[in-house]
Order: sequence, then C-alpha cells, then structure tokens
Amino acid sequence: MPEAEHSTTARLPVPVIWDYVREMDNWAPFLRGYQSHEKQSDVDSVWVLKGDVGMLARTVKFHVHIDEWGAPSRVLFSLKGLNETMEGGGEFLLAAYEDADAAPSAGDARPADGFFARWLQRVLRFLYRLRHGKVARAEGANAGPGAGMSRLTFRLRIKPGGPMGPMVDALMKPLMLPVAEELADRIMGELERRQGLVAGDH
Repeated sequence: MPEAEHSTTARLPVPVIWDYVREMDNWAPFLRGYQSHEKQSDVDSVWVLKGDVGMLARTVKFHVHIDEWGAPSRVLFSLKGLNETMEGGGEFLLAAYEDADAAPSAGDARPADGFFARWLQRVLRFLYRLRHGKVARAEGANAGPGAGMSRLTFRLRIKPGGPMGPMVDALMKPLMLPVAEELADRIMGELERRQGLVAGDH
C-alpha cells in the first residue's frame, strides 16, 4: 500500500495551526488535483480529486470519514473510493517543537527505503517542484527545535484495488511523498503569510 509521511515546522503556536487544520474548508483546495468537496456532516464529506498517475489521468471521488478529532493534536481520517476501487486513510499530527525531546523517537521511525527508492523519490521531488513550484515559507521554517516552534506531520496511505490495482499502486507510490510535502508546506506557508512571517508579505 503506498504510504507517505512528511513533517514540517514553523514558528507558530499549536492552537493557531489546529484552528486552521480542523476546518477542512481552509486547506482542502491546497491538495494537488483538488476539484471540490462537499460536507455531509461534521465527520463525513465527499471529495473530488483529479490526478495524473503516469499515463493515467483519473477523476476520483472519495468518501472521507473523520475517525477521531483529537484536539488540539490529532485528526485521524479514513477514505474510500466511490467511483474507483480504492481505500486508505491518514492523519494530521500537531505538537510543540521547542526542545530536542519533542523530536520523533527512533521507535516512531518507519522502515528505511532502499537506495533506489530514495534516489527515485529525490528525482521525483525535484521534477514535481520544477513543474509545480516551491511553496513560499518563512525564514527559519523547518529549523530545529526552538522557542515557539511547532511541528505538523501529515500521513497518507492509499490502497488501489481492482484489476489495475498493482500497476496503479506502483505508479502512485513515488508520487505520494511530494504531494504530502506540498500539502503540509502549503498549510504552514498560508499560516505564516497570515501572521506576516513570509518575506515580501509585510
């Protein structure tokens, strides 16, 4: 199952980030390929995304269910394809990042990918940013622990099904990390812009 995880930091208080992330209307359009979303209740919504996966250009409709609102540090969600055989889920994690003890422990680390997978991810990240541009961030964003720093982690996993599942799985896997990076960075970049922290926005 293709999975991606990306963490980014900013000199912003956790409650400020939480107030923004907990309302999907704020950040839904930041997701690459976003077409629309419609809330059905406080925990259920339908999302429409258009994605290019290799030679496949598909518009996919997902039912997204919020499994946990863990204010102010965690949003856990599951998703299921409505017009494609797909399922998965993910989470947003928020934490203060003011000292080294706040860094993820070795037990939280995921198994390391092999050399070729890491190389392919770097190449695809470069090409992705070349095509879509890099998100403007404040000076000092993604710095180490420090006073007023917070960390946002976004995790996503998707399992394609059906007869094309294995091929779609192989095509999606290297592209998911750049997408996760872009979403987390766009959320933090927008909050930094609102706080007047991004250069040129004063």
